[in-house]
Amino acid sequence: MNRQDPKATELADALAGCDQLTLRSDERDDLWMTVRDVVCTRGLCLVVPMGSSSPVPVTAEHATDELIAAMDWLQSHEREARAMSPQQLFIMLRGVATKGALGSARAAQADALHGMTHVRPGEPVVFSDLERAEVA
Repeated sequence: MNRQDPKATELADALAGCDQLTLRSDERDDLWMTVRDVVCTRGLCLVVPMGSSSPVPVTAEHATDELIAAMDWLQSHEREARAMSPQQLFIMLRGVATKGALGSARAAQADALHGMTHVRPGEPVVFSDLERAEVA
């Protein structure tokens, strides 16, 4: 048994304990906390967002983005998620949380680019201080 099996089982058990993800309940709240504890990043890791070729550093600061992305996917794909094995569910949610369009790697990438858009992959971006006279 690898070290992710208990996490995957905990995640699947929390999902199984929740009757419907659309209804507010203590079980649904427990599922949110389980996803946060099991799926979300706690330390530093490098993640390559889907559609990108460059790794982005992701930290626990992006855990909220991961939680929202994972739960959004889970609610949109509830039937599919319930049919998955615990390990498949864990892998899917971790991937959506980190690499997906709403995930942490995209949020970290946007943070690094300070909101700039249309930056081509591999194109260098350099930030430098301007003297006050240059700004006006």
